[in-house]
Amino acid sequence: MLLAFDLDNTVLTATGDLPDRIRTAIATARDAGWRLAVLTGRPLPSARPHVEALGLLPGPYAVNHGAQVFGPDGAVLRHRRLHGACLQALLSSPLRPDGVQYRCVVGDRLLVEDPHDPCWSWARTVHRRVERIDVAAIDIADKVVYAPSADAPGMLRRLHDAWPLTSYHWDDGLVEVTADDADKGSALARIAAAMGVPQDRTVAFGDGVNDVSMLAWAGHGVAVGPDPAPDLLAVAQERIDAPERGGVADWLHARLA
Repeated sequence: MLLAFDLDNTVLTATGDLPDRIRTAIATARDAGWRLAVLTGRPLPSARPHVEALGLLPGPYAVNHGAQVFGPDGAVLRHRRLHGACLQALLSSPLRPDGVQYRCVVGDRLLVEDPHDPCWSWARTVHRRVERIDVAAIDIADKVVYAPSADAPGMLRRLHDAWPLTSYHWDDGLVEVTADDADKGSALARIAAAMGVPQDRTVAFGDGVNDVSMLAWAGHGVAVGPDPAPDLLAVAQERIDAPERGGVADWLHARLA
């Protein structure tokens, strides 16, 4: 059996904490011989400490919504990135409306128009590098994140009409874009194949729009928390409590007892 966990609002609370009950339950499952993986929308610098805290290094895990996938030995199984003319188009009109703030995620760097804008203060608290973007020079990125805008639905239509991409439109209005085939479902398929686990022996846990493909691919999908994305509920076979209420821990304890 392979269990695949999202991080935020699945094993981590809304404040980014890892409850002891969930940490202990995952350690018990690991010690019992269950295969475990983390698949998160977070970039590598902010994801890796949580993967380590869960005792799952060197792998397997995936970051940036499945764009970069690490196998059981920590080797990179896949790294799908935005590049070339596609990336240039994502950062320019008419695909990106004038005035819509954005950031390019390139490894541990955030490339933005104004690094001194106070809106990026959070990044420095988690030791991310915030640098001024040179749109003409940039040729590769892990993902692009657009700030909320009234034109988000139209922007998404233009993006998908122009390029084969993967995108996520969040409830708070943020839009995240990764390369084609850079999603958690295909990432979980890579991880399962690397570990020799058949699809029907996989269980995926998540709450957000970026988890839909993962739960849809898994043999069994578990929606987490009081407000999972509607599309996620449509593909899940089960629903459990939020991490603040020990949802994942209770699920594991019931099956390890």
